[in-house]
Amino acid sequence: MSRLRCSVNVTRDVLELVHKRKAFAFLIDRQPLLSTASIWQRDNGDSHDVQVIAIGKTGYGKSTTLNQLVGEEVFETNDIHGCTRAMQSAEYRFQTAKGQCYFSLADLPGIGEKPELDKQYITLYRQAIQKAHLVIYFLRADQRDYSIDLLAFSELFKTSSERRKVILVINAVDKIEPLNRCLSFELSWEQVQSLELKLTQVSAKFDVPEDRIVAVSAIEQFNLDKLTHKIAEHLLPFLQIA
Repeated sequence: MSRLRCSVNVTRDVLELVHKRKAFAFLIDRQPLLSTASIWQRDNGDSHDVQVIAIGKTGYGKSTTLNQLVGEEVFETNDIHGCTRAMQSAEYRFQTAKGQCYFSLADLPGIGEKPELDKQYITLYRQAIQKAHLVIYFLRADQRDYSIDLLAFSELFKTSSERRKVILVINAVDKIEPLNRCLSFELSWEQVQSLELKLTQVSAKFDVPEDRIVAVSAIEQFNLDKLTHKIAEHLLPFLQIA
């Protein structure tokens, strides 16, 4: 595996994305700064993109979270077996007359299935990280063993500039102990306390400030707008008024 294959699952206009999730409104009437844009080859020539990539262990809900975020089933999911073997992307065109410009959201194959695959993926992921403006690294709220993630994280983000690209997403907060079995989802006081402790632990282990960690539940649609706002904070410096 010398290069990471990319499957463009959908190509839409930015306005369609905003229609699905209004928190993406920061993309309206903007375009990438050409001096900082990632250049990708497309069938009809090069494009200048703002690039977001998602990384995490298989089964941690990357694809499900991204689907909920964009409001449609774009990324292939499987609750039992890892299914993403190629980078899957959703491409959203900026409304600009200055060539091709996209907001690109990509889901990378999950790590943690096979050590030999991880070695290949990490080499390829580092190439993708160099072109990305933001990396979303996924964990789970009910996760206890971080050994694989810590190893992968240290291999993927070797410099301070690479680490500044990262936000951590802790998915499945509805599963954090003690489980709340109410019919309508709401974190109990005990779960809130557990989550605060989890955030502190994750921040220390990964050396990522707590203000760059977002706790979500894709299934319960919890904090997805907060995640989108965090994405906006990181991407706005790379955008200009169209």
